[in-house]
Amino acid sequence: MTAQSGSELASRIVEARRSAAPGSFISVTLPAGFDPRSLLNDPQRNNVAASYERPSRGLALVGVGVAGRVDVPSGAHPASVREQARALLHGPVGGDAPLLAPRLLGGFRFNPAGKVGDPWRDFGAGWLVLPQLMFVLSGESNAVVVAPGVDPGAAEAVVDEAPAEEPSATTLHVERPMDREAWLTSVAAIASEVRAGAYEKAVLASTQQLASDAPISIGRALSRLRAGYPDCHLFTMTEGGTTFLGASPELLVSLLDGRVRALGLAGSAPRGETPEDDARIGEALLVSAKDRMEHEAVVRAIRERLGSLTEDLVAPNQPELRRLRNIQHLATEISARVRPGTGLLDLVQRLHPTPAVCGWPADRARAVIEAHEAFDRGWYAGPVGWMDAAGDGEFAVALRSAVVSGNRAWLFAGNGIMGDSNPASELAEVQWKFRPLSEALGA
Repeated sequence: MTAQSGSELASRIVEARRSAAPGSFISVTLPAGFDPRSLLNDPQRNNVAASYERPSRGLALVGVGVAGRVDVPSGAHPASVREQARALLHGPVGGDAPLLAPRLLGGFRFNPAGKVGDPWRDFGAGWLVLPQLMFVLSGESNAVVVAPGVDPGAAEAVVDEAPAEEPSATTLHVERPMDREAWLTSVAAIASEVRAGAYEKAVLASTQQLASDAPISIGRALSRLRAGYPDCHLFTMTEGGTTFLGASPELLVSLLDGRVRALGLAGSAPRGETPEDDARIGEALLVSAKDRMEHEAVVRAIRERLGSLTEDLVAPNQPELRRLRNIQHLATEISARVRPGTGLLDLVQRLHPTPAVCGWPADRARAVIEAHEAFDRGWYAGPVGWMDAAGDGEFAVALRSAVVSGNRAWLFAGNGIMGDSNPASELAEVQWKFRPLSEALGA
C-alpha cells in the first residue's frame, strides 16, 4: 500500500466529517487493492481487538483499536448489557458508504458464574467492543467505519503499514496432552448416569497445551483455517497479549431484518478416505440411534427456547449432513420471525448454552461438567460474534478453538455423552476435533 493511498483515505475522512452531523460515524471506501484481512497477519502489531469472518460468504470484519467497550459484570448474562451496547452504537453515519453502520464485536464466557482460571484471567465474563476502525469486507463493499473522534491519521497509518505477507510458520509440540485416562473414566461414569435416568446428556470437554520455541503465528493459523474451513465462523478476540481464535462450524443465532436463524448441530463422524467411504460413513451417521437422539435433544431445546420470543418457527424433521474437512455432523437449520421488542442479545442469552455444548437438562449438565472438567472453559463454547445499530448481527458457538499467548497455545474440544457412548470411540472423536486448530497452529 502506498503512502499516497493512505493520504487520500485520511483526506476523504476529513472531508466527510465536514459535511456530516457532529459526532457522526464516518464510513468510507478503502483504496483499491487493500484487503482488511491482511491486518490479521499480525493482529498484535496492528492493534486488532477482534475479528469475525465467514470465508465462503466473502465477509470479514476486522476491528482495530477500542473507541468504546461494554464489560459484562461477573456472573451476569449477555442481555444484561443490551442497553449499554445500543448506546455505544447510537449516532448518525456519514461518508461515501453510508449504508455501512457501526458494529460491536465480542463474546461471552461459557459459564459466567464459573471460577476463572488460566489462560482466561484477562477475559472476564464477556465484552463487546466498538472499534476505532471497523474494516468491513463483503460482497457489496470494502470500507472502514471510523468512530467519532478518531484521528483520520490512524486509518491512514493502519492501511499503509499493514503487513502484506503472512509471518513465517512456527512448529509446535505437545507440552501437556489431554488426560486420556481421566477422559475415559469420565465418559464411562457419565454414560452410566444417563442410562440410569439421571439426565439425558452431558457434554464433556478436554484441553491440551502446545508450545513452540518462537511466538506462535496467529496470522498463519487464520490463513490455514480460511483455506481448510471456509464454511465455518472464523474469529479472534484479543485481550492484552492473549488471543482467542477458532473456526466454529456452529451458528448459535443470527438476526437479520426480523428473521432469526439458529443451527442444531450434534452427532459426529469422521470423513472417509474415498468418496464411497465418506458416503457410507455419512449414511451410518444419519441412521445412528445414539447420534439422532443427541441431535434431536438439541433441536428440541432450540425450538422450546425460541418459542416465546418468535413466531412462524420452521424446523425440518430430518437432519442433513454438514461436512467439514475432517469431520461431518448432523445439522438442522431453524428459522423464525422475531417478536417485537426482542433483541439479538436476548436471543443469545435464551439459546446459550445449547445441549450441543452443555447437555440436557442444562442445570444438571452444568453440575456434571463442574464435577468432571478440571479446567476453566472460559470463552470456549460461549457465544462470539457481532451486532450493529439496527439490532442485526450473528453469534457463533466458540468451538474448534484455542487460546494463544506468546509461544503457548491451549486447545479445547468436547463431545456429547449419551447412555450408549463408548469411551474409546468418544476419545477418538474428541481427537478429531482437536485437529483443525492443532494443524492450523503448526503442531
